[in-house]
Amino acid sequence: MGWMALAGLLAASATAAATPLDEFARPHEMVDIGGRKLNLFCTGSGRVTVLLEAGGSDWSAIWGLVQPALESSARVCSYDRAGLGYSDPAPLARTPKAIVDDMDALIDAAKLGGKLILVGHSLGGFNAKLYTALHPKKVQGLLLVDPSEERPEERSHAFLLKHYGRVMTADIELSDQQGLLFLQSRYATCVEWAKSGLLVNDAVKYRRCTDPVRPKLGDAVAKERARLQPLSAYQEAQASEIRWSIYGDDGSDATYRSLFQPGSFGKLPMIVLTHGDYDAADPVDRAGFETWRLLHQQSARLSLTGVQRTVPDSGHNIEIDQPAAIVDAVKSLVTAVR
Repeated sequence: MGWMALAGLLAASATAAATPLDEFARPHEMVDIGGRKLNLFCTGSGRVTVLLEAGGSDWSAIWGLVQPALESSARVCSYDRAGLGYSDPAPLARTPKAIVDDMDALIDAAKLGGKLILVGHSLGGFNAKLYTALHPKKVQGLLLVDPSEERPEERSHAFLLKHYGRVMTADIELSDQQGLLFLQSRYATCVEWAKSGLLVNDAVKYRRCTDPVRPKLGDAVAKERARLQPLSAYQEAQASEIRWSIYGDDGSDATYRSLFQPGSFGKLPMIVLTHGDYDAADPVDRAGFETWRLLHQQSARLSLTGVQRTVPDSGHNIEIDQPAAIVDAVKSLVTAVR
């Protein structure tokens, strides 16, 4: 075999070894939204566009098992919120409204409108729900993946009281509040560690300030997470999102109460997925799951055609544990939108 033929064979082998997951380990289109740029990664084609919104502390890479599976059905795009992944940081607090404003600017600047389906996970699920409420004419379908819920205690208190009694209800609600305060304090400390460079060389501190490694997303994404997560911009965005989230700031509760009424989304095609793994033998864990499912059922009723589905054998990150459930749900929404 000649040298040129051998070189060609080696190049072909290197190309074949690359996987779709590797594409999530680099920036793509940097879209200007008015002095700042957000990283946008689009694949596939078609009249329907699916926009994927990651959960808190995450960015487009989390959709590595979902996006490639949807390319044949629609144009599908993932993006990084300000300060996360490859996107520029933002100067203001990362409130849900600020995040939704960025999302709207991105949708307009990148011309993602038309037949648009939003998919949001966790805190990103609430962002997608809020965007739909504030921009109803721009959204033709909505999928919420184990979404975070506004006013959870107000909406679930009567249910907990009825089924679990006064003492357990108080214990659960106080524990939730304690957990939030701990998380806010920890992330604030992580910002200081990042500014001091401690997250780069201290493995214990790094683990406390980041999500666990997702082996299913591949080595390239794992390496990028290890490079990006210790950055001050990442830690500041993460801390700001949780500080000003629906859990950290109740200043908008009255507005949310007004926005999110049953049927307020009309007949919008809408699906809410709930993780299915929990310890049925543990009454606290069982109560947590049943409350979570109740809140998701309530969100599904925002649309007159909305449905809630529980995904077996999945934890909170359904896009990692059971990506096919998300792919199937999106495809059914694409069919409805078409």
